[in-house]
Amino acid sequence: MRKIALLSILLVIFAVPALAASPPNYVSLKLGAYIPQDGDMDEFDTGFNGEVALGHYFTPNIAMELSGGYFKSEGDAGGVSGEVTANPILLSIKGVAPFAGGEFYGLVGGGVYITEFEVSALGLTFTDDDTVFGFQLGIGANFNLTNNVFFGLEGKYFWAKPSISILGESLDVNIDGIQATANIGFRF
Repeated sequence: MRKIALLSILLVIFAVPALAASPPNYVSLKLGAYIPQDGDMDEFDTGFNGEVALGHYFTPNIAMELSGGYFKSEGDAGGVSGEVTANPILLSIKGVAPFAGGEFYGLVGGGVYITEFEVSALGLTFTDDDTVFGFQLGIGANFNLTNNVFFGLEGKYFWAKPSISILGESLDVNIDGIQATANIGFRF
């Protein structure tokens, strides 16, 4: 009997508030930092990360999100400076755990990373670009300000390895990193 009572209480706390007529679609603006993590990017600084996402809840516990973004980082070592920018276009599936006043979630996804590199040394500048497939994993939480407006925090780790060509030499560069954002969203 206690187990049934406990399950009933948990259902009321975690599931019922999420089912309280929240619209199934949302749009979210995510702003924060790109923190390079791979050895290829050791000399690169933390840079800007921004993203716009459009999502749909299939159930209170499963959502899908399509996003487009931009991130940038710069670095300098031994007289050589570099800049990497990327525009990821990603599709992710989210496992959602609703609670009174918000939700926790985990996500997994992938997509294309449209990257551009600029390398400068000895007064010469070289640029190249590449489009590669990459993957991401992440966690986050959203907190309801109203039934339609939410604020959230998200952290993702992604893997992508574009190639650049400098003076005829092709190099694979891991741009793997952490994306940490604060998010504001609207459900409709």
